[in-house]
Amino acid sequence: MSLVISYYGVEKCGKTTFGFTAIKAFDEGIMVHFDFDLGRERAIWRFPEKWASRIQTVRFPEVPTWTLGSGAITESWRRFEEIYAQALSDPQVRVVFIDTVSQMHSLNADEYLENYVSKSALSRGKPARHQLQQIEYRTPNTRTRAKIMAARHAEKLLIMSHYEGDVYHEQFVQRPDGSLTKESVKTGAKTHKGFGDIAYAVDHHLQLFLRNINVDAQGVEQSPPNLISVVRILTPNPPGAFGIEIPEPTYMRLTKMIDGIKAASMMEEE
Repeated sequence: MSLVISYYGVEKCGKTTFGFTAIKAFDEGIMVHFDFDLGRERAIWRFPEKWASRIQTVRFPEVPTWTLGSGAITESWRRFEEIYAQALSDPQVRVVFIDTVSQMHSLNADEYLENYVSKSALSRGKPARHQLQQIEYRTPNTRTRAKIMAARHAEKLLIMSHYEGDVYHEQFVQRPDGSLTKESVKTGAKTHKGFGDIAYAVDHHLQLFLRNINVDAQGVEQSPPNLISVVRILTPNPPGAFGIEIPEPTYMRLTKMIDGIKAASMMEEE
């Protein structure tokens, strides 16, 4: 199975739980869970042992950026790449779950900064750099995209969660002296945090959020809140799936919904 699904959401909206449900689509085999968020224990209790035992978690604690130059960041990225390649080549692995890609992509960029950008600056007698410029993300972006393509080539189901981030737009702002300057301003909209092109590189891109279903007849939310997870399909694949919301989502509910829409679309064309 070659399928790539990505989604983003706020803290504790069920991102890890949703990812774990994918193992139930397979009668045998395992999931390798790359746990950058260290959130396995917050979600695994929801799954009986017959499923939990088939989810093998590899932890990747965050490496502080102040260690830049010590090699700790490089070693963490090397370990991730090694285990990721092993997972893709193992026929027992049916699902690969990166949780979260926001953190994985950050480690990716920090490794590039540590080994190429900062060392290059030092070799030219300049201070070590501690942050990539926007144009320098080309290599980290290419490496993250390569991880997706490698999973496709290995015919694995790849699940990728992301943190939620703000959407910005550029606008002119007037300074106190009356002059104008261009600044990035929050729009109020939200998107995934990290690799910007993820929505174009995957089969299905989703937004996961919490909804209070304790509402009155006029639709006003009541207290105490009764929260459930809801996923919204953001990629039009197929077009009829765009914007559909699935309460208490699981991998199986998502794929059945999408398969049903595809089948209905095919019947309309006949």
